[in-house]
Amino acid sequence: MSKPDPRTVDLEVTVPGTPDQVWDAIATGPGISSWLHPTRVDEHVGGAFGFDMGGSAEDAHAAPQGTVTAYDAPARFATEAPWSTAGETTTLATEWLVAARDEASCTVRMVMSGFGPGDDWDDEVEALREGMAAALETLRLYLTHFAGRRPAVVDAGARRGGPQPAAWTDLLEVTGLAGARPGDRVVLAGTPELAGTVEVLSPGLHRSDVVLLAEAPAPGIADIGTAGADARATVHLVLFDAPGTDAAAVADRERPRWQAWFAGLPTAEAHR
Repeated sequence: MSKPDPRTVDLEVTVPGTPDQVWDAIATGPGISSWLHPTRVDEHVGGAFGFDMGGSAEDAHAAPQGTVTAYDAPARFATEAPWSTAGETTTLATEWLVAARDEASCTVRMVMSGFGPGDDWDDEVEALREGMAAALETLRLYLTHFAGRRPAVVDAGARRGGPQPAAWTDLLEVTGLAGARPGDRVVLAGTPELAGTVEVLSPGLHRSDVVLLAEAPAPGIADIGTAGADARATVHLVLFDAPGTDAAAVADRERPRWQAWFAGLPTAEAHR
């Protein structure tokens, strides 16, 4: 393999589904919102594109942040949006490419470019590379287990402080996930209800994530991680209806529990 361009985030994943099914997940607002962040996509070139990493679908629709620059279904979707780091703003271009492998699977390639120069942007590129690598695995899980379904979402978090890798280690300890490996079935300790199978474990320099295929409190996908210079710890749950389980009701019940849990979590410095 050739050495990747340090100013480009270039990732791909193989996912189940037809090109049309994959397109719904990566190029429509409801689809993207089902595995990543609440997102708005006006489905045409020149349309608005917006996302909200804080978890509010309403905010995503109220504050579009960029523009759709390509909308060639089901093969190519591209956007441009402002992106800032260390007080500098650039226009970040993101391109999604879908290619059928066979009748039942596709390759999804995501390319980000347009980063600024300097060490701060080097760090930002690597942070996005770490974060989006985990996100693409979440896309794979969504298309494998929940394709076309729309979830109820729980988002909560708090600043941990200290170096991100140290905050990540502390978060694993306080949730009972220290020592967990992909394929392990886990039940989190001392947190609101959360159990499932570890699918992704990706410790990084700037961002770290563990992704579970959740079975409780409802079927879905759970991402627990730390990120950023302030080592913010977060949980992002996408929960789906099942027989006898109303995902929206479960999310409404669990959201304040997670918010309270994070509010009571000592900072990483205090925990050490």
